Amino acid sequence: MNNRDKYLAALDIGSSKICCIIASRDQYDMSKIIGLGYNEAKGISHGIISDFNAAIESISSAIFEAEKQADLKINEINISASSKVVDTKLFNQKINILEDRIKQDDINESLNLVMQETYFNEKKILHAAPIGFSIDGANGIKNPLGMYGSELEVEFVISTIGSNHYKNYVECVTKCNVDIGQVVFSGLASGIAVLNDNELDLGAIVLEIGATKTSLSIFAKGNFLFSEIINFGGNNITEAIAKFFGISFTEAEKIKIMHASAIEHNSDSEISFEVPSLNFNQNENFINISKKDLHGIVKPFLEDILKWTDVVIGKSGYKNIISKQLVITGGGSQLDGITILAKNKLNYNSRIGFPREFKSNLENNLDPGYSVALGIIQSIFKVKEYEKKQNFNTHMTKKNKFSFVKNWMSEIFFNNLRR
Repeated sequence: MNNRDKYLAALDIGSSKICCIIASRDQYDMSKIIGLGYNEAKGISHGIISDFNAAIESISSAIFEAEKQADLKINEINISASSKVVDTKLFNQKINILEDRIKQDDINESLNLVMQETYFNEKKILHAAPIGFSIDGANGIKNPLGMYGSELEVEFVISTIGSNHYKNYVECVTKCNVDIGQVVFSGLASGIAVLNDNELDLGAIVLEIGATKTSLSIFAKGNFLFSEIINFGGNNITEAIAKFFGISFTEAEKIKIMHASAIEHNSDSEISFEVPSLNFNQNENFINISKKDLHGIVKPFLEDILKWTDVVIGKSGYKNIISKQLVITGGGSQLDGITILAKNKLNYNSRIGFPREFKSNLENNLDPGYSVALGIIQSIFKVKEYEKKQNFNTHMTKKNKFSFVKNWMSEIFFNNLRR
């Protein structure tokens, strides 16, 4: 195994922090975190590059810290993309079968035809995968390869980002003296990191609560099916706490992490703590805050996120075909009682999504805030392993040979085709 296959680096360009993770894989295919660096996400707003120089400095610092811990220099890094400019849509394409039996080339050609639509002008494809087939009008085909037919219809799920936004990502990262491997949609990556096999098969919703945005992704039958993002996250709660009590954003973030809860307890009115006020000048000017008052600020914001979640699930069209399983991840998922509130409001089985399949000797705990970066690494390791075993080549046209199978569903999808 050469170094390019043994080591992978991922960069999560988040809304509040930049996180770089370097992972290795041993001869037993065990993944281990060997380097981790993070920095404040300066020059980035809601997942969009807003200041080149500031963003480059933040990204470079995170990469340097991870390289220092790993004691190696990385030449290539895989990055996340997440903002309201990322769209995920379904596309259907019919194709006439030239020979009697359906081949992989037929599926590839149908994707090539889809991407000739004007919709894809000025867009970069982040992810594409076939999720359904029909032959001569017969639906529900799971494995079309080798079957007889005259007409094949394929349904694809495709995520795109505007070309200019994509170029801005590339510009910032490559200015840090590294090449870019894959660009992965963060909603897809977080699901890879936190969902188990049963959830992927029966269907689950991943709610990733970041600092300034919240994304909802739906998975079922081993496929990523749907996503939507709202520019609202944990920082909105922190800002509301700061304004209501007249304290700094930094102090508000501290008490949110240490004391805030989505569920009110009988003893909350009896618990209080002092926090320096905005005009604190070493004259013991403190604000006394009760846990009950803090709960009164936090709960409505969380309820708004869950109301949005319910609306999005309903309009997705998948509500009745997935299991009632909600996995909450991201930094905002760590608020006390959030799964209980979600269960009460949505009637979904709810849990916190922690990254799986990784071990680490670093002091940092692999909490839900690292889900996106670890999901990127996990997916690419799996695809590399699958492609190595199968010596796989998609025969896509040069223009469209982006990452048709270079995503986490390659192994699941093509294994299904071979059953």
